[in-house]
Amino acid sequence: MKAKDLRNSILQMAVQGKLVPQDPADEPASVLVERIRKERAKLIKEKKIKAPRGGESVIFRASDGGHYEKRVDARGREGEPVCIDDEIPFEIPESWAWSRIGTLFSMQAGKNIAAARISDTQDGDHPYPCFGGNGIRGYVKESNRNGRFPIVGRQGALCGCVNYAEGGFYATEHAIVTTCFDKTDVGWACLVLEALNLNQYATATAQPGLAVSKIVDVLIPVPPISEQARIKEAYNAFQELTNQ
Repeated sequence: MKAKDLRNSILQMAVQGKLVPQDPADEPASVLVERIRKERAKLIKEKKIKAPRGGESVIFRASDGGHYEKRVDARGREGEPVCIDDEIPFEIPESWAWSRIGTLFSMQAGKNIAAARISDTQDGDHPYPCFGGNGIRGYVKESNRNGRFPIVGRQGALCGCVNYAEGGFYATEHAIVTTCFDKTDVGWACLVLEALNLNQYATATAQPGLAVSKIVDVLIPVPPISEQARIKEAYNAFQELTNQ
């Protein structure tokens, strides 16, 4: 098996709960997702993030074994649950939960910057990496974000690619900064976003592009926080072995 194919197989095992064993002592992922919904509701009320179109998504398993989704508006009013079994791509462990990307993360594209302001080399005058649609495209004088984030490319042939940013950096309009809530593991977030192959949702044009409004509706399998860390560690160990 080629290294790329093996890597893809490991990624699929990771997102399906087959890479590391589950621990019954782990807090269920549903508890994490509920905390995130409450955190998002507070940020929406404070006008720090925008409310999702159609209301907040709540996905649950009913007594009949089916997967259902209901939408909750800004006033807390719940819509009728709708069966989404036909959207569920595979079974996940009992301690995991299904969510929409837009429930688990906040995604926002960066801002345009003139090409003349981007340097090919990193130096004292241009210390900050500048992320575009395909990763780092150069270095700039000022940052517009700071912290640890998965960055999803939203424009170009490699749109949907996932990079990791840490510290100060500049995100252009072709880069989607993905904010993790609560204690969601950022390393795991990079892995799962890559495994979801977001490029498949790009527009089929000469210049492919990803719309944030489309990505946020994609389903994502969520493991407990502790298992997220174990998945990341196992995947990193695999990477180290293949790079030797």
